[in-house]
Amino acid sequence: MRELPRVRVTEDFYMWFNFEEKEEYYATPLYLYNVNRKRIDENDETRLSLTLEKDISKTKINKKKEIIRQPATIYIHYVESIGSLLINFLNADFSSYESAYNTFFYAYGYELIKEYVPYAYTKNDEHITDVEFRKIIEDIYNTSEYDLKEWQDNFRKCVDFIYNLNRNEALKEHSPYSKFVAYTIKNNDIYTYSQDVEVILDNYINIHNYNHEKSMEDLIKSVNEKDPKLELHNVYTSTKLTSMCFTILDQIVRQENLQIKTCLNCGRYFIPTFRQNEIYCNLKNVDGTPTCRDKGASESYKKNLENTPALLLYRRTYQQKVMTVYRNKENKQLKKNFDKWKKEAQAKIKLFKQGKLDEDTLYNWMIENK
Repeated sequence: MRELPRVRVTEDFYMWFNFEEKEEYYATPLYLYNVNRKRIDENDETRLSLTLEKDISKTKINKKKEIIRQPATIYIHYVESIGSLLINFLNADFSSYESAYNTFFYAYGYELIKEYVPYAYTKNDEHITDVEFRKIIEDIYNTSEYDLKEWQDNFRKCVDFIYNLNRNEALKEHSPYSKFVAYTIKNNDIYTYSQDVEVILDNYINIHNYNHEKSMEDLIKSVNEKDPKLELHNVYTSTKLTSMCFTILDQIVRQENLQIKTCLNCGRYFIPTFRQNEIYCNLKNVDGTPTCRDKGASESYKKNLENTPALLLYRRTYQQKVMTVYRNKENKQLKKNFDKWKKEAQAKIKLFKQGKLDEDTLYNWMIENK
């Protein structure tokens, strides 16, 4: 994505989108408590990602620890996959102030619910103690818990309707966008969320600076081909969580290649990243356990092994050979033979998975080369 104007952010929440790369970007001041901040690309200082380092409920309060409120700019911003803020809000656990922080606020801060934020949080003081921070986020949760759960429930019902997650067969054939517009008009809560968003209009200054030497013909051709480097990217800003979630949903439903689904394993909402028929999410867990996609792949692999004798034979033979090599570490020729067998076996399996080799042929090869 091309460079945006270098605007310093001291308050509020700013977000913009890049649907070509399926990414969304945001800038907002954060305390980054139990949070790791790292570059998406080591050579690019402008694109950062945030990950929760540790469950806040398992972190002991340190009275001497000082928390620094990090400023933000639109130039140095946070990057995540498209729709992540909305998805994280739909999945957030608002049952306690710790879980609310662990599953949502650690990454986005409290600028989007300013009316519930104690004065101590919005002061210009950049430093507060560990104790003060924990007291503030508990106070925020206690004053906003009911509203957070209500907003979440409203958006879940809206998303379920739009993407037919409630199994409404009568409206299944209609597009998500048409259902979104109709639902917004008819629902007494959702339509109010469409307000309180300001749009900072992008302009052609940067596009001109980077492309003015190109010929008129090349520019016209690039525009016709929808070159993202020649597109404008407006920035959205708000102090309302509901308004920002509405804006994101409004953007997503306009994209034919994006949809929101629920994970077959954990039931959480997710947006498929590679294929539209994905059934498992790739969402991270607070406890650090494998994602549902990893679990699903593992289970599918085990099931595939059980149903495919040739693959099961490969696995057994592989384990036997590994153990033999381990017990005879001094035998270098044995290790070379194993590496050669593994390479050939995996090549055969690849052909089998591509449909270029039948199972009987694969099985016979495994028998002959045990």
